[in-house]
Amino acid sequence: MKENLGAHIAALRKAKGMTQEQLASALGISAPAVSKWETESSCPDITLLCPLARALGTNLDTLLQFEESLPDEQVAEHMNKIIETGREQGQEAAEEILQKLLHQYPASVPLKYNASAVLTMFEMMFPSASEEMKMQWKQQRKELMEYIRVNGNPAYRGQAVLQLASMALADEELEMGERLLKELPEYTADTTMLWAQLYLKRDEKDKALEVIQKRLFTLVGQMQNCLLLLADEKVQPDAEKGLEICEVYRKMEEIFGCTGGMSDGIFAEVFLRAGEKEKALDSIVRFVDAVTGQAMLPNPLLFSAAVKVKEGREAASKEMRQMILEGLLTDEAVAEIREDERFQEAVNVLRDGLRRGAP
Repeated sequence: MKENLGAHIAALRKAKGMTQEQLASALGISAPAVSKWETESSCPDITLLCPLARALGTNLDTLLQFEESLPDEQVAEHMNKIIETGREQGQEAAEEILQKLLHQYPASVPLKYNASAVLTMFEMMFPSASEEMKMQWKQQRKELMEYIRVNGNPAYRGQAVLQLASMALADEELEMGERLLKELPEYTADTTMLWAQLYLKRDEKDKALEVIQKRLFTLVGQMQNCLLLLADEKVQPDAEKGLEICEVYRKMEEIFGCTGGMSDGIFAEVFLRAGEKEKALDSIVRFVDAVTGQAMLPNPLLFSAAVKVKEGREAASKEMRQMILEGLLTDEAVAEIREDERFQEAVNVLRDGLRRGAP
């Protein structure tokens, strides 16, 4: 048995949604005995291993972590295959592949992490799925992230906690969201400059350039997300100041070449708050042109070596365009201009692109 069996039992139990008392009752033992296993003060008796595996909804090999592992590089290949299967054969075929993989490699943290992302993609890929199915996907995402959270894998745990906190806040579970956020360190050291110095001292200029550019690209994305929040009506109710923030976002697009044209989507909402319907319509038209066109290439001066975007690639995936279309058709923020001819033309541009099956 592996040294971290206790943590593994705890992870499987929590992912199953069981308390220590419930697991103890299922096995006919005391709750303190389960607690001792999980803190690794003692190990389960060999006669309890099979019943324990059944109670946790797994098998003996998985419980003892003897199962075949899935190499990290193969995870991405499997996920791409699932997405392509979903596009070509539909929801059931894609989901069948995903669930078989999760069953085959039940302790693979990278697989669980990426599977959660694919389940999120399913909501965009299959908007007509039943509400019950969408709830099942959401619940499974929570279970996958909870497993990673309690499993203690440092490479993935922080992101799992972030996703769980995000889901809790979306469900108005504010106390749970706060507890999860408090599990994360307030400050995580940025090692970019140290890595750059190390590579430069080794005369590895290309590696230094890559680590700096990747970090800059990440920071630009984070800054843009902050600007989105600052422009939100709940944060900045003054529409004029909101428009100034939109201008800052647009200038970042122009300077860094990231998310080109997406600023018009923010402008449209703030223009409507300011009572500028015509300008809002102008922004909607430009926004749709941007998301149905080719992706803007990041500024080569700043990102050419490390950040590679295939020239001619679409600015937004089919799933993203589907989500934008649904937003335009249902979002109350644009309700007052929805019947306008120019708005309808923009909606039709999105619809036509999706009907053509553009990737």
